[in-house]
Amino acid sequence: MGKINILDASVANMIAAGEVVERPASVVKELVENALDAGASEITIEIKNGGISYIRVTDNGRGIDAGDVGLAFMRHATSKILEAKDLEKIGTLGFRGEALCSIAAVARVSMTTKTAEAKNAVRVYIEGGEMEDVGEAGAPDGTTVEVKNLFYNTPARMKFLKKDTTEAGYITDIVEKFVLSHPDVSFRFINNGKQVLFSAGDGSMVNAIYTVYGKDYARSVLPIDYGDSVIRATGYIGKSNISRPNRRQQSFFVNGRSIQSKTMTAALEEAYKNQIMIGKFPFAVIDLLVNPAFVDVNVHPHKTEVKFSDERKVFDTVYWAVKNALYEKPIVPHVELAKTTPKKEAYKSEEFTAERRPYIQVPIPGQTEKAAPAPRVQEYRYQTQQAAAPVQEPAQKQVILEKSTAFLQEMAETPYQVQNEPVQQPSEQAEDTPAAPSIEPQPASENMDYKIVGQLFDTYIILERGDEALLIDQHAAHERLNYEQLRRDLAQNTPRVQSLLSPVVVDLSAPELSYVAENLERFAALGFDASEFGKNAVLINGAPMGIAYEDIGDLFVELTGQMMAQNKQIISETYEYALYTIACKAAIKANHRLSEAEIHALVDEVFALDGINTCPHGRPITISLTKRELEKQFKRIV
Repeated sequence: MGKINILDASVANMIAAGEVVERPASVVKELVENALDAGASEITIEIKNGGISYIRVTDNGRGIDAGDVGLAFMRHATSKILEAKDLEKIGTLGFRGEALCSIAAVARVSMTTKTAEAKNAVRVYIEGGEMEDVGEAGAPDGTTVEVKNLFYNTPARMKFLKKDTTEAGYITDIVEKFVLSHPDVSFRFINNGKQVLFSAGDGSMVNAIYTVYGKDYARSVLPIDYGDSVIRATGYIGKSNISRPNRRQQSFFVNGRSIQSKTMTAALEEAYKNQIMIGKFPFAVIDLLVNPAFVDVNVHPHKTEVKFSDERKVFDTVYWAVKNALYEKPIVPHVELAKTTPKKEAYKSEEFTAERRPYIQVPIPGQTEKAAPAPRVQEYRYQTQQAAAPVQEPAQKQVILEKSTAFLQEMAETPYQVQNEPVQQPSEQAEDTPAAPSIEPQPASENMDYKIVGQLFDTYIILERGDEALLIDQHAAHERLNYEQLRRDLAQNTPRVQSLLSPVVVDLSAPELSYVAENLERFAALGFDASEFGKNAVLINGAPMGIAYEDIGDLFVELTGQMMAQNKQIISETYEYALYTIACKAAIKANHRLSEAEIHALVDEVFALDGINTCPHGRPITISLTKRELEKQFKRIV
């Protein structure tokens, strides 16, 4: 008997559904694309439990004729194309004829639809790919699709889904992309009965940016418009004050379709070269209007990858669109003076002088141990920082920052005040995180066996010890010391936290915010006192010790991206990468002059690191040059 079988249609559809329906966000994407192709001007998306138990998409589009309702759920059934040559000029978001069939194969689906010419609407029920019932119903023009119990018949797919809040974050991200790509359509997004997003659909992309990112972003963008009749780049790019440490706020579209394009990304960032800091990425919402004959969107079932017939022309169009906008309006960030309560002694901005704070936070032998001075609070903020609501600090909480004229004068003498508060670790922590090595710095010896020669290039410490010369990289050394301290703090559940009188507001994307909301205890273990703040932001009231105030927001965003990218099941690795980053950010930098006392303190701590001679990233801390090797170089020994 033969071993090759022809699969049943329902089984084949379930397999095919895996290419199209990856998670609830995939369902929302396909249904909204159908609504847009139907000419809808108002679209409402409702979900429950992250879209796993319930999704409903309602539009006021053209609807489906009663005779076509049954065909709509058949595989490869579509109204978008008819023959092969139509693939060469696709002007709609959908065209493969797989979405409804794939969704119906793995969920319980009902659809109610009505055209303007029909007297009554048609309602159809489908379960597991099988049509259960068809009948008439009362409904307005347009289409409503309800999807319940996604993956109820494919439990293997269900176990790969994330928590409800994470899946809801993915859906929010999809909806926000539609808001940006179709500013002429009004979108309403409801999650568990609560409206979380609404766009007016007035055709203004700036208003769409306001809806998604907030007023600070909408005020900090520049319009772009460049190209010809074949390819034209339109949209908005951001000024330097809204640049980010990752690319999560870069959105690219081709004829209104959200895509991922290395070519467009490279062109954008090349145009910004020397305009923003290294390690930062520009904000951008760019829609490339392309003649359909010059772009192939039939590359992948997700339809997020496209092929251009002329990649070079695409690069040049995006590059010059951005470059011209930057040239016409240089990206000087707008600075807004913070409003302060009138005091008896008025604050005068010209009296403020920002001195560089010491970075070394190790004890100096022979002196009473003090903590490092607090970072100076600048009396201004960038437009990207939203005004924080008054925060009521607990009475026992220690505050390190004060906004007073006296404090500005005495800041150099004000120490950090450190909180060592036990935090609740995630349940996996005890199992997955290895115990920190028992590396305890030894007290400095009164009789030092080394002599400080000096500091080379304000970066390398030169020592003489016995018959060898030692060069110590001050940044690598301090980074390793920070890392070892952070590991001990993490193992003991006692992170060192600096409280902030002026909280830092950090804007996040929907997936980032969902991740943070689910993992606040992990951020607390790293020293962040953070909480949700509004629709798409986090309020930080405390940060790891040693991090400069102005770096806290960027560090939080960077850590969020790193932790999201790591394997969520390996908690220890997630923390490890986070500790690397915090240790590096808090470490003394190159080109920083140290006092002799600071050098002594740092060197003594380094020598206590028995056998460890690399920073967490693997760079050497100390290199040695013996007297004999030096004499060979000068030909004293042959």
